[in-house]
Amino acid sequence: MSYSILSENTENIIDLGGKVNEKRFYLHISNDVSPFFMYVTPCGSSIHWQLFTLEKEINMAEEFEIVSNMADPLEESDKFRLITGEEDKKRMTFFAHRFAHRRKVILVVRASSPSASARIFFSPSLFRLEDQYPPLPHDTRLAMNTVTENSRSRKDEISTQITWKISPQVRNAEPGRYRICTIVSRRDPEFAGVCDHVEEGVEAVKCVPQSNNSVIIGQLRRDRTYYVTVFVRDQKRGTSSSYEIQTLHTSSSTEVISHRKVTRNVPRKQKKSAPRVLSDGQVEQVEMEPRKGTFVNLKFFVDVDPKMTGNETQSAMLIVHACDGLVRINLFRNGKILKRSDAFSGFRRFVVTKIRSGHLRFQIVNDDENAKTIRVWASTDIEKSPYPNLPDDTSVKIVGRSCNSAVIQWIRSHDSHVKYCVYQRKENSNFLEQLVSLADNLCEGGLSSSTLVGCYTHSPISSENDSQSLIETTVGGLDPSSTYRLDLLATPLDRPNAQALPYRTVWARTNRYCGFSE
Repeated sequence: MSYSILSENTENIIDLGGKVNEKRFYLHISNDVSPFFMYVTPCGSSIHWQLFTLEKEINMAEEFEIVSNMADPLEESDKFRLITGEEDKKRMTFFAHRFAHRRKVILVVRASSPSASARIFFSPSLFRLEDQYPPLPHDTRLAMNTVTENSRSRKDEISTQITWKISPQVRNAEPGRYRICTIVSRRDPEFAGVCDHVEEGVEAVKCVPQSNNSVIIGQLRRDRTYYVTVFVRDQKRGTSSSYEIQTLHTSSSTEVISHRKVTRNVPRKQKKSAPRVLSDGQVEQVEMEPRKGTFVNLKFFVDVDPKMTGNETQSAMLIVHACDGLVRINLFRNGKILKRSDAFSGFRRFVVTKIRSGHLRFQIVNDDENAKTIRVWASTDIEKSPYPNLPDDTSVKIVGRSCNSAVIQWIRSHDSHVKYCVYQRKENSNFLEQLVSLADNLCEGGLSSSTLVGCYTHSPISSENDSQSLIETTVGGLDPSSTYRLDLLATPLDRPNAQALPYRTVWARTNRYCGFSE
């Protein structure tokens, strides 16, 4: 049978892959005199849909034969009447006051791409329709402003503040009902945010509560083109609505387009306690309470180096690896403030120069409401850092794929001896929900639910050209027409208590058919 029945008040996902890219459905309408509201959401390519009613009384066998025969368009049959139709890449809507009494309604959906699918939702209730997908404001444009945090920011990277308007229904909904997420990608993600897949080339994904109307995306390279998608995710329904996709061109110059005043790190008042003393060259773990503004004081003593002579000084490095949330750092030397950092998550280095002796105090401030684990390391011997020295470009690129494999490529670390481990996770039909709902532990690289593919040891011959060499490997044994998350972790092999750092996560979708590769 080439058609089936779709029920109202249920989102129906229709796969249009395969040799036949057209499907036909009967719509089960419970009340003939009720209004009819319908949403059609394309995924993967533009979708052409049509609604027909049965105009002439015919027997079931003839009706079945006509509807099942995909070679004969229904619009050419005198037994059916075309009501409406539309073709687009964006979500489409249709409304009718009612259909003719007891007329059967047939939906025809077709696509031009073998990887396309469509989501169909129809209802007699306008309230139920509006509750199915997150409402957007009338103005769905995004505003973007390039900012700088401080004079110590990398010259080849910028941060961008992305701002949007929020519909009153979303802002005033029960807490936790919605999340607003931003995807920054190097490729045009036409269907990101409304379909449960993310295209390759994703640079960043950040989500904020439903009352927030902005987010700051950092570590964007200069002289690049990015595509920014903002969407509202309904945690209750598991559905999304997307704002307009915005193109962002980062400037190639080092001039600052605009400045953002960084809020001073004012920690929450709490009972005083003696600072925790860090041992030189030891990785230590710090736990923080789930309250914004709580803080931990750490102290690191710098002794006089007996090898120093005259006016020689030394440097000290602090490494902070915030595993699961945002923190800020206040850095003091002999009681005087040296630096107040911006909020960050993941890995960050801080270097203090021109030290003879004394002590450094690091105050780590919780910048959100979540409990978190933080790894810290401090030493005056900077070369003994247990973390790898990753390249400026930590992206992992998909350079080839087939129905059961993907070829990935990355720039190697600047360290001499490094182990690279690749992990994979097959994403299911609702993995966008997992992506925006689950905060991965950044000390683990987000691998709690992934499978180890393999580890590769790379010890290159030292040369200038080799320092920028590419490493390539094939991830095999994948399923056709499936999306996989691939994570890459680098660990130095010549350091005591070595720690891993992740490259940027990449998503790869295998080909539907096994007859060719790309």
